[in-house]
Amino acid sequence: MEEVVRVATKEDEDEVMRLLHMMHSEGGLMPLDEMSAHEMFQKAFNRHGAILGVIGDPGDIKAMIFLLIGKFWYTQSYHLEELFNFIRPDKRKSDYSDRMINFAKKCAEETKLPLVIGVLTNSRMAGKVRLYRRHLGYPAGAFFVYNAAWINEPSGKDFWKKPFYGNNNLLDVDGHKGA
Repeated sequence: MEEVVRVATKEDEDEVMRLLHMMHSEGGLMPLDEMSAHEMFQKAFNRHGAILGVIGDPGDIKAMIFLLIGKFWYTQSYHLEELFNFIRPDKRKSDYSDRMINFAKKCAEETKLPLVIGVLTNSRMAGKVRLYRRHLGYPAGAFFVYNAAWINEPSGKDFWKKPFYGNNNLLDVDGHKGA
């Protein structure tokens, strides 16, 4: 039987918090504050402008994606913003990432809101960008982080020199055709 993405409930909170710690240890940018995270998760559990999609039973969540209804500073129009998409390390060879992104797209279609997803990481960025690109098309920008320390070690790789390895239709940041 294929596991489906379901909407998380309050019953999932302990497992969601356990996976939050796992996710943060892999690439947290700021110190983890459990109370702040708890408050954000309550928005999803109470269906107050957020939704948390999960794969797995309570106590055994294998993947989770958090979507928040928000708006940019210059508008009154809302969008659906992905805060995180996390697949448990022992399940990363699965299709769970695809399912999570498809869940986000379905939520955007059902709410008729634009979906805004970004990749803010210092670990395995190239693969993550390729994954989102397959589902969502060309990126619409980039994030930069200055004067901060990641929880884990920085990658040190210059991903942007060849962001989409093997695609001859794209240019790198210097304007050269991809390899």
